[in-house]
Amino acid sequence: MADQSLQAMDLDATIAALQQGVTSIPIDEAIAIIETWQSQLQGHDLAEDLGELKAALQNGELGSISDILVDIGEDTIGTASAAPSDASSKLQQLGQILYQAGQSIK
Repeated sequence: MADQSLQAMDLDATIAALQQGVTSIPIDEAIAIIETWQSQLQGHDLAEDLGELKAALQNGELGSISDILVDIGEDTIGTASAAPSDASSKLQQLGQILYQAGQSIK
């Protein structure tokens, strides 16, 4: 993940939205958030995972959504260690929220 991409991401807004509960986010809003992240993460494996999440949301595939959230959460946590220090803790937090969200809807 490039440093420039990290600087462009609005981690605080995404974390705040997810802290309200992943199921409380309207589908249209969730897709808009996903598309923003996809464009900022082009060329990274997470962008592909986000595309899968978007498709699963659009198709109402709850089991797939759960699995993808867990996967994205794990990948985000893994990415956090290589991120600049100002983004690392936020990425760690975001990864934990995504992982827990995936676990909670299984």
